[in-house]
Amino acid sequence: MALPCVVLLSDFGSDGAAALAGVCKSVNPELPVYELTHDVPRFDIAAASEILSEQLSAWPEGTVFVCAVDPHFGTGEKVLACLTRDGYIVVGAENGCMAGVLRDHKAAQLRTLTELNAAYLKRESSAVPHGRNLVYCAACIASGRPSFAECGELFEPPVNA
Repeated sequence: MALPCVVLLSDFGSDGAAALAGVCKSVNPELPVYELTHDVPRFDIAAASEILSEQLSAWPEGTVFVCAVDPHFGTGEKVLACLTRDGYIVVGAENGCMAGVLRDHKAAQLRTLTELNAAYLKRESSAVPHGRNLVYCAACIASGRPSFAECGELFEPPVNA
């Protein structure tokens, strides 16, 4: 069976974007990795959210997307994985980057990736992982190690007042 694609989205420009693909390939050299864009305006979570939502359905069901746009990186935000009702997986920080996806594609399940994230952070030499932790989590899920159902605890987002 073919592995799902991993699709990368960030606000890195050309700085550090290649490292994201490298982390995917270090998890599983067989993973097909594509770049959606690395030109999201710096720290613009709303723009990233809309780009993700608009682009999901252009990809095959089962594609795993990574959103590495986070102005608060390294401040302890949860890393989440969202399985959409139409069969995509999106990995990103709990910072609003999935708002468009949740609005337009709806979540079948949301999971926290606490253990996968911690496993990557133990091996990261930098104090700030610059999105590489997100890509590591996505690559593990895309490789089926662990499966989405086993990747973390179910997560219920807080209800906004």
